[in-house]
Amino acid sequence: MIYLLLSILSSSIIFITFKLSERFKTNLIKLITVNYLVATILGFAFNQHTVSFGILTSKWFPFALVIGFSFILMFFLIGYSTRKSGVAVTTIASKMSMVFPVLFSMLYFSEKSSVLKISGLVLAAVAVFLSSYRPINKNKGFLLFLLPILIFIGSGITDSIVKYAQSNYIPNNISLLFSAVVFSTALVLGLIYNLAKHKSISAGFSLAEIIGGTILGTANFGSLYFFILALNNSKLDSSIVFGLNNICIVLLSVVIGSVIFKEKLTKVNFAGIILALIAILVLMIY
Repeated sequence: MIYLLLSILSSSIIFITFKLSERFKTNLIKLITVNYLVATILGFAFNQHTVSFGILTSKWFPFALVIGFSFILMFFLIGYSTRKSGVAVTTIASKMSMVFPVLFSMLYFSEKSSVLKISGLVLAAVAVFLSSYRPINKNKGFLLFLLPILIFIGSGITDSIVKYAQSNYIPNNISLLFSAVVFSTALVLGLIYNLAKHKSISAGFSLAEIIGGTILGTANFGSLYFFILALNNSKLDSSIVFGLNNICIVLLSVVIGSVIFKEKLTKVNFAGIILALIAILVLMIY
């Protein structure tokens, strides 16, 4: 259980860091670039496999590039949404994306479907809509509503690609190497963006962005690394571990958002949160 708790804590720190970074007026892309530098270093440090140019011809390498691009894009949207829409709403949108790989498994891998499973998927979609709902107030209100929806869909598509790649090309013993390559791809993209915009990779990185990015990168890597350990060492089914992880992160994000950041949630939003928890429970037992 210690690995699961560390994974939950790491994931929660990601959203907290994004929220706190707004107070220091940090640039999201720079913050995320430092994050992926740290995550890449940790990924290769913990990797036990020899790294050579041979990985360039690996069947999983193209997937690592695509997922790396998706990771940095989704991380930017998550960071922006956390600042604008709040910790609780963004966490729910991110974590409920689990419905996409479940649906993908039903369609592509021909996994058995049931009324309970389909009900869980529908509840999850409704939960994201309700928890993200904001009264439309010109462009700003629509943006606050749209961001979590984009995260829900984008993260879900990314998770589905990861599931396909892992099922077909990535054995468990190279999962850390694969993750390190994904992180390094996102890092290169972040560096290219900063170089193109500022004409210098090091230009404009503040101390807050370096410190915040380091915390973010450590938590980002930890959420993945400890979750893998939780799956490998727990006596529970993987669906139970995955569900417990998501439920605890959602609940913790609601508490943190309400108590620490004083986020105001409407009755509709709370209904969405309750539906999200029910949906996770349903998908855990399908």
